Amino acid sequence: MKKTLLITAAFGLMATSANAGILTDWDTSNVTIAAGPYVPYTTYSSVITNNDGVSNGKINWKEGNVKAPGLQVNETVTTTYTRKGVARTTEIKCLMTTGYNELYYVADDPSTWIEKECTDDLKTSKRAKLMNTVTAPVELDFNVVDGPTNTYKMIQKLTNGTAADLWESFTIELGTRDADGNFVASTPGDGLGFSNDTGTIFTNTVSTDNTLDLILSANFAQGLAGPADYYHPEPGYFNPDERMGFSMTADEDIINGIGISDTYYNVFGSWLNSAGAPIAIFHDDDNNINTDNVLMGNCAEGPADNYVHVGTHTGDDVNGLACNGTWVNWRGTPVGGYPEQLGDVATDGLNGQHVYPSITAAIAAIAAGEVNVMYMDYVEDSANLGLTFWITVDESFAGDKMVIRYTPVAVQ
Repeated sequence: MKKTLLITAAFGLMATSANAGILTDWDTSNVTIAAGPYVPYTTYSSVITNNDGVSNGKINWKEGNVKAPGLQVNETVTTTYTRKGVARTTEIKCLMTTGYNELYYVADDPSTWIEKECTDDLKTSKRAKLMNTVTAPVELDFNVVDGPTNTYKMIQKLTNGTAADLWESFTIELGTRDADGNFVASTPGDGLGFSNDTGTIFTNTVSTDNTLDLILSANFAQGLAGPADYYHPEPGYFNPDERMGFSMTADEDIINGIGISDTYYNVFGSWLNSAGAPIAIFHDDDNNINTDNVLMGNCAEGPADNYVHVGTHTGDDVNGLACNGTWVNWRGTPVGGYPEQLGDVATDGLNGQHVYPSITAAIAAIAAGEVNVMYMDYVEDSANLGLTFWITVDESFAGDKMVIRYTPVAVQ
């Protein structure tokens, strides 16, 4: 049996001289949450204002099984029984998005509204979505109260939401607040640190090269690149063998993104911003356009670079998109090979099926009764980096706030 405890601030805030180990909630005192009523499948934001009064970012959520404000502290308690009937209870605490489990959620049936949990399966929309809107620090504050040592898993995406910047690296720092609300960086031995899943704080530098993904990882969506697995029955579109992502190092108080993978750079270049996301053809293979749809082809440059790099486009996702380069299909192409050219899909369709020029047109077709539609849309996941890491708050930590500061670094 599982139950989810949404930890509230009922404990009260501790004084800065006390000891603490429990995160109670996301402190939204500096956050402006978009007001309802909310329209399903529309993206809303909780805009974060830094101590200087300037906003550099926000938490986004798409209304549906994900709900406002888009970030929470969650504790999932799971009880299992041995063959002799002995109960064993395990707990996992995490920082994740808010809402209901996607596997069961039906909007008009409250009996299916099961709160999201740390232990929900992959592909159930549990990553909180943090977007930097400028290339400058964004800070997430969490309230802390007195209690025993606790370890929290961060389950999130980090998005380059700038208008034009490309990013080459980033840092993630831990800290707290001083009496004036300024960020104060965590220091070794202060009871706050990046750690493994069992709460051992990193006293030496570790890296993604020698640490399991479930402990420390930074990956772009498997649909772009990576081998098939239990949750992803099809290999990634651009590369069937290797994920796209960042190498990272971590010590007690800071995580450094130290290099983007060749699998990403050779296709997209440096970390793209969402405004510059390329376009592709998607197939709604499960008749639910709001789930992950299958990438069927992309707009590429060529032939000078053998269609490796993504191409430019015109139009938008309301009035229609058009590829300025060549439509190609990389799926099933051996690494080092050349993709299949798809021809004029805007006129001739793909695999005998019409391709709608935008997701707006596809939604209209679905409303008219069409199924399994194909359509052109932005490759949004090219700007979204999935991050997993763990934070331990020791009972000796003397702050009443824990702050996570994200600082991207632009290509010069």
